[in-house]
Amino acid sequence: MGDRLTLATATGLPLLSLAMHVVAGGAALVAGYVAIAARKGGRWHRRSGTIFVYAMLALGLSAVGISVYEGSEDVSSGALTAYLVFTSWTTVSPLRGAGRRVDLALMALAFVFAAGGFLRGFDALGRPGGHIAGVPAGMLFFLATIVLLAAIGDARMIRAGSIQGTRRLARHLWRMCFGLFIASGSFVAQLAMMEGMPEWMRSVPMMVLLGSAPLVVLLYWMWRVRFKRDAWAGREGQFADARR
Repeated sequence: MGDRLTLATATGLPLLSLAMHVVAGGAALVAGYVAIAARKGGRWHRRSGTIFVYAMLALGLSAVGISVYEGSEDVSSGALTAYLVFTSWTTVSPLRGAGRRVDLALMALAFVFAAGGFLRGFDALGRPGGHIAGVPAGMLFFLATIVLLAAIGDARMIRAGSIQGTRRLARHLWRMCFGLFIASGSFVAQLAMMEGMPEWMRSVPMMVLLGSAPLVVLLYWMWRVRFKRDAWAGREGQFADARR
């Protein structure tokens, strides 16, 4: 049960889960970058964004299943990715009927993720090399802080009843971009371990570029949304049609 799954050695349901994980990851990366490049609120943005959401949900949930099968110490990363993308999606396309109950459940889950992340960070500090399964303590603390901020944002939204305007767009954009950052970072980590890949693909500059690009895009869009409010005010209604 503790063996690492590979497409070459897996069979049956594990093979199906791993294949779905790989396909979903590829689709999520392509659709995510198309959504970033496309005009916000336009047809290409809506369609690629919808594909990105479904692919990321499949990616995150399959990652949870694979981690459980492998007996991994970390089974929360996939669920965290799914949480970020799902809450980003429901920000512009609220669930009908059960929306508030789902929001409360997801907020509680985010606080649990954050607490678990900080505990893992302190655990990593006490281990040789200061990491768990190759993930350094600093990264664990960073991710836990992001999840804590997301949970606090959920609490503020639930307390207010809803959010509108640039705050709504900012919540949608940063969660989508950060979900893409996690997926891209996972891809880079896997790429570094793959044999037979060209050296330039596994070089440090390429790894940094692929891994950090979503964060750079995130900072850019936060600047656009926060400091160019008038230009974005008319686009809010277009985001409401993101699932069409």
